[in-house]
Amino acid sequence: MLKAIIIDDEPASLRGLEKMITTFTEGVTVVATAASATEGLRAIKTNHPDVVFLDIEMPQKDGFELLKSLDTINFEVVFTTAHDQYAIRAFHTSALDYLLKPIDPEELRNAIQKVKNKKGHYDGAGVKAYIDNISGQREKQQIGLASSNGTSFVHLDNIIYLRGDGAYTYFFLKTGQKITVSKNLKEYERLLGDKGFYRIHKSYMVNLQEMKKYSKGSAKLIMSNGDVVDVSKRRKDGFITELAEL
Repeated sequence: MLKAIIIDDEPASLRGLEKMITTFTEGVTVVATAASATEGLRAIKTNHPDVVFLDIEMPQKDGFELLKSLDTINFEVVFTTAHDQYAIRAFHTSALDYLLKPIDPEELRNAIQKVKNKKGHYDGAGVKAYIDNISGQREKQQIGLASSNGTSFVHLDNIIYLRGDGAYTYFFLKTGQKITVSKNLKEYERLLGDKGFYRIHKSYMVNLQEMKKYSKGSAKLIMSNGDVVDVSKRRKDGFITELAEL
């Protein structure tokens, strides 16, 4: 009997896949489900699964970042995704398996059969290599920032942090440039929340790779350019949890 874990931040997708496994497959038991990468890590360490059905696009920390935080991967991974273009392109050139949402029952059965065939011979090193490859592609992603001077195309890893002010958002870049965009910060939280950025305050969202120092006492965060930004009381606990997973 295969032990399976499902990790997906969308409740409907999580419940739907669990029901499909129960209805359309044999020899598989869902031993745990998780709605975030943090919960998923705990479930993996507690249950020692044979297979993890892992959603790629999740807020704060995505499926790839979850796997990168593990020292070893001694289980099979079946990625689930609705629209990650970089992942789909790379999947076609790798031996790794994935299910495209909405998931087809026959494709689910095929994926589980592959897991059964490889049970005890999991290629954790291969998964790690794949993650490094796809992460490199995703780091090259750009975002178009429309301002009064035209549209600037900025690599995500060049953004240090964002500051929201009503209907406007200010982007602070490694070049020292500040770009003003007439969209609110909530819009960019939706766009960047699963790409290594974390909203720490109603007015601030930071690139987690550009943090220099965090002071718990004052709830202040120093960024790589020396700017100091506030971490709100409401978001402090979530932010500390995020720091522990980096």
